Amino acid sequence: MNNIWQSPGEKTDKKPSMEVALKELKEETNLIAEMEDFKFLFNDLNYNCNVYTLKVYPNIEHDLMKPNKNGEWEKFSFEAYERMTREGCTTPTHITCIELILHRIKAKLQNPK
Repeated sequence: MNNIWQSPGEKTDKKPSMEVALKELKEETNLIAEMEDFKFLFNDLNYNCNVYTLKVYPNIEHDLMKPNKNGEWEKFSFEAYERMTREGCTTPTHITCIELILHRIKAKLQNPK
């Protein structure tokens, strides 16, 4: 989706979701996640997609993996993410599920199991 903030992703073809999500993360961003930093949030039934969160540390440098498809990386706070989502600047899953996303992220931060 042009000019909309997006998350990496792809259909799973019946492979285990976490396996596919980690593979897509590596292919799309060149980030290799530590399992304790990569958390499942929920499944969006409208688009049949799972939503995860990944803790990315401030000292991580991000390469532009697909310059013909992606813009430069930008880091922003959860407050900025929430504002952009409420303004409709993210993909539909983020827009329609913003309350659930924020609730689950806050719950994960309070109970980091």
